[in-house]
Amino acid sequence: MKHILCFLGLVLTLNFNALATESATVDYDLQPTEEVTLEEVKAITLYRTEYVDSTCTRQEPYQDTQCGYETRYRNECHWVPGRNICRTETDRQCRDVRRTRRECKPGRTRRECVNEPARRVCRTRNGVERCTNVPGRQRCRDVSGPQVCRNVPYTDRECSNVNRRVCDWVPARNECNSVPYQEYICRDVTRYRTVSYACKKPVQVPYQVDKKFSHTVSFEFTDKDQLGKAEINLSLNSSGNLVINYNNLRTETTYMQLMHKASEVVLDNDSEKQTRDIVKINFGNLKKLLKPMQATQKSLWMNKAGDFKLKLDKTNPLKKARIQIKVRKESNNDIHFNREFKFEDFTVSDKELSIELERFGFDQLRGFLGKGVKLEVDVTVKLDMPANLIHSIPQKLEKNKRFNIKVYKNKDL
Repeated sequence: MKHILCFLGLVLTLNFNALATESATVDYDLQPTEEVTLEEVKAITLYRTEYVDSTCTRQEPYQDTQCGYETRYRNECHWVPGRNICRTETDRQCRDVRRTRRECKPGRTRRECVNEPARRVCRTRNGVERCTNVPGRQRCRDVSGPQVCRNVPYTDRECSNVNRRVCDWVPARNECNSVPYQEYICRDVTRYRTVSYACKKPVQVPYQVDKKFSHTVSFEFTDKDQLGKAEINLSLNSSGNLVINYNNLRTETTYMQLMHKASEVVLDNDSEKQTRDIVKINFGNLKKLLKPMQATQKSLWMNKAGDFKLKLDKTNPLKKARIQIKVRKESNNDIHFNREFKFEDFTVSDKELSIELERFGFDQLRGFLGKGVKLEVDVTVKLDMPANLIHSIPQKLEKNKRFNIKVYKNKDL
C-alpha cells in the first residue's frame, strides 16, 4: 500500500510539472482558445522594520530676558485761539445795457437819359471807303439815390465775474497729536534650544526569501478567414512578471492585433503570488486590407467648374479607402484645392468615380481670355492602419498617382 501511494504521488508531481513550467510556447494553429500556466520560485528581497539605538533631538523651551528700545506714543495738546479763515469767491453777474446800432437803406432810384446826335461813320476796306449814317438815339440808366441812415436803439446783456471775500470763524480749541518717542524696555521671552537624548529609530532591514510566482494565461483567438499561424513564447522575468513574445508565422497573408489584455492578482503574500491573465488576439486578412492598393487609376477628366471623373480598372476594391484629391496650378504652383473624401462621397459606376468638387469648396478656374488651365492633380488612395497592431505592417497603406491635364470651361473627354 505504501508503495502504491508513493507511485501516485510521483505521477501527480510529474503531471503538475508538465502543466506548470517556468516558460512555455503556445503554437496557434486555428484553435479558438489555449490556456497555459507558468510557475517559478524566485529569490526576492523583502524588508522588515527593526529598531536600533540612536540619538534623537527635541526642542526645549526656556525663559530669557530681552531688552531694547521700543517706539511708543504719547498724546500732546496745545491751545489754538479762534480765527477767521477767509477765501475769495467769484460770482457771475449780468445786467441789461442800452446800446444803439446804425441802420442804412438805399435812396430812391431815378432814371437818367442822354441824347446822342446822329453821325456819319466811314470805314476803308480794300482801298474803298464806305460811309453810313448812324441816326441819333437816347441812352438811359437807373441811378440810386443817396443812402438814408439812422441810429436804432437796442438792449444788450452784459455779464462779468465779480470777486468777493468770504470768511468763516473757527472757534478756539484744544488741539492734540500723537507724538512718538523711544523707551528702553526689558521683558521675559520664551526661547528654544536643541537637546539630545537616547532613543531607538526604525530602520528597514533587507532579507531574502523564496517566493513562488504563478501565472495562468488564457488565450482567446479570433481568425475570421482561418489564415493565421503563430508562435507565442511566455516567460517570467526577474521580478516574476509575465513576458509575452509574439511571432507571426504568416506575415505575407495575416497581421496580428492585441485586442485585449488584462491581469488579476488572485493571491499575493510573502511566499506566493498567483495571477490570472486574459489575452485576446485577432488575426486579420492582410490581402483584404491591401485590396484597395490593387485598383489602377487609368485616366482623369476635369473642367474649370470642378467636375471630376476618375476612370479605373475597377472601383469595388476602394469601398474601405479614403481618397485625397490635390489640385495644383502649373502657372504659379499654388495649391488650388486639397481635400480628403470617403468612398460614399462619390457617384460610383463599375469603372468610374465622379464628384462635383464645387460642392466642397472648389473655386471655378479662370484662364486668360478663356483659354484652358494646366493642372497637376494628385489622387491618393489611403487606408486606415488597423488598431492595436502587435507588429507593424511593412506595406505602404497609400498609393498616389499624378495627372497632368488641361481643363476647359465644359469640354468633354
